Amino acid sequence: MMEALCALAPFFCQLGYCLGRSRQKDHRMRHSSKTHLLPVCQIYIWKSSKLRISVPQLTISMDDTDSDKGLCTTYLAAVLIERIRPLAELVGLPRLVRLNPCARFKTRGNAAVAILLNTSRPDDVREIALQTLLELSDLSGENTNPGLVAANRATPAMHDFYRRALTEIVEIQDAVDLLEEEGIWYRGLKKGRGLIGALAAAGAVFPDHTYELVTYRRRDRWGSRRAMKEESVWAADAATYPHTWDSVDYAQRRIVFSPHSPDPVLFGIRGDDPGYIWKALRMIWSEEPERAVLYLTNQGTDSHLLPGPSTEIGEDQSFYLEVTVAGLPWEIEGGHVFVQMVYDGRPLSCAAFEPTKRFRDVVRALRPGDRVAVCGAVRGKTLNMEKLDVLDVASVTVKEAPCCPVCLRRMKSAGRGQGYRCRRCGTRAAALTRQIARALQPGLYEVPPSARRHLAKPLIRLDDPRAHPSR
Repeated sequence: MMEALCALAPFFCQLGYCLGRSRQKDHRMRHSSKTHLLPVCQIYIWKSSKLRISVPQLTISMDDTDSDKGLCTTYLAAVLIERIRPLAELVGLPRLVRLNPCARFKTRGNAAVAILLNTSRPDDVREIALQTLLELSDLSGENTNPGLVAANRATPAMHDFYRRALTEIVEIQDAVDLLEEEGIWYRGLKKGRGLIGALAAAGAVFPDHTYELVTYRRRDRWGSRRAMKEESVWAADAATYPHTWDSVDYAQRRIVFSPHSPDPVLFGIRGDDPGYIWKALRMIWSEEPERAVLYLTNQGTDSHLLPGPSTEIGEDQSFYLEVTVAGLPWEIEGGHVFVQMVYDGRPLSCAAFEPTKRFRDVVRALRPGDRVAVCGAVRGKTLNMEKLDVLDVASVTVKEAPCCPVCLRRMKSAGRGQGYRCRRCGTRAAALTRQIARALQPGLYEVPPSARRHLAKPLIRLDDPRAHPSR
């Protein structure tokens, strides 16, 4: 963490540490290096040319403020950072916390946000946070039920709750009960379902982490087509991969780091090195953003995956399972490919759905007896594959008609279980067995960027020569 912050320090020294929004009034295409993109929030405490990191006195976290029609919890957090800057110092980077991708009530990525602060005026900070929540939540959305939490510290019980929210389905009452037990300040609007994510974000612990720089559009541009020079995005990806990823999908020739929904996000650059994220940003030509925030996040870490259980595999959870292929793959209408596996002596249906594109070719190449490890979420008794580790491929043989040693002609079948017979001279022989070369090789395979879940770890992050990263 300290190394990452120090790496970015020169950039923020150059740009200034104060929060700022671009004051240019036109929306012409602009080069990112000539705009006020990064001085969006006081991400660190800059003092005497040294970076200071301290233990936070207050964590403000929120969730479930957006809807399918627009707005965004991360945008609310970006605005809140600006508003509380005169009253508080940010401790480290704001945190973008992804939770269980199988959650039933979620909009897009099931993300909550936590802002770690030092402040002598916690009551004022909480009041500003609540007013911002009321202002920038889409309360008209049927499934929008915001939650806001202000915690003075992260307790072991909060850490456990985060791990549950990451891997299980958690109920609203579970969150409320823990908030009451720990004496944590909170506010829930409507049904208050956002309290689950807000509490989980406040207790989040990242054994592994990545970064995402999210840029936001001007309000008068919301809902319109995003203006961007596509060739600059491809150039930025080429110059910074593998330190940044999932900006483009090479196989489909698509840009995937920019949404098409009416929310405020312009684009987000993901990576494991803030310096390369900054480099990519400087290369991208786009409409003038209003603001941007660099988040520390659990995206791309596989933190949602559970080891295989000894009991029944649960619904709405994600697993890493070592299995054996039990049958030939089959395809249904729509291009979805299924294959039957066996895990711990029990049948398990696995699927590669149409959006996974070329990944389905790997699944189609599986044969009975192959030993593989599958990663993915279980929904409706089927595991939706995110990654596939081919551990060992089985030998595949075919039976062929032999040649007659007398007539040198190919024999014909003599009937079921009766071998082969030469029709000319009557010579009989058993079938010949020939081993078929397998095109599928042991290794790690993954879905393309356009189909990758936020939490799924890209193979490019693994130091494994067996990996076949998908770009």
